[in-house]
Amino acid sequence: MSIIKENDYALFAHGSGKTFLKKIELRTFHSQFGAFELKKLIGKKYGSSVKTGTGEKFVVLRPDFNDLVAKRLRRKPQIIHKKDIGLIITYLGIGRESKVLEAGTGSAFLTVHLANIVKEVVTYEKRDAFYENAKKNIENLGLGNVKIFNDDILKCKEKDFDVIVLDLPGPAGMIKKLIKKLKTGGRVCIYSPDIENAVESKKMLETLNFKNVKFMECLIREYQTDKCVRPLTQMLGHTGYLIFGRII
Repeated sequence: MSIIKENDYALFAHGSGKTFLKKIELRTFHSQFGAFELKKLIGKKYGSSVKTGTGEKFVVLRPDFNDLVAKRLRRKPQIIHKKDIGLIITYLGIGRESKVLEAGTGSAFLTVHLANIVKEVVTYEKRDAFYENAKKNIENLGLGNVKIFNDDILKCKEKDFDVIVLDLPGPAGMIKKLIKKLKTGGRVCIYSPDIENAVESKKMLETLNFKNVKFMECLIREYQTDKCVRPLTQMLGHTGYLIFGRII
């Protein structure tokens, strides 16, 4: 286990299941379970424990990427959910050497998940308020491999991208203009909340001679197992349609 230093982040996990992400600074951490001085953790190892003045115990964890996203990112526009992000990452086949062009940054939830995996993300957001929020979210995660622009993606002068991801109005017409930015063998993902744009986008990829074109959505259903095994009444259903294709 690594040593906790001043200005590091730590996740305090209570036995109740509640967690708190805090920066290790020279101040007091207060919660409904009591308080303690954060400086007591400096020099200790992640995985150790600390007690509050009321005797409540916290386990001190090194926050993983999911912890940081959950605690450090602020939502403004609707986000792309994890279930869809998982499909986007796997179907695009991205990795450590991939260069990604994205349009429609939104709150940057997809952006940061891509940046956590790939070499570089170049992302465009036209709306000023969304851009400022997304930029702050990217900074909060300390991701240095993201270039974010408050502009139209058509202003992008770079090329030779491995992947293009679009989450914006009129994606079918946009991909026709951006196809020259892709490497041979590059892949495209279009995220659309409405069926009309999704169908139009699929047809456009086929017209442009993209191969392996796929059209899908992801539905998540959790189960309960306490008294009997059955699906929960509520589920995370439709959030958006995903269209994938590869240019060869």
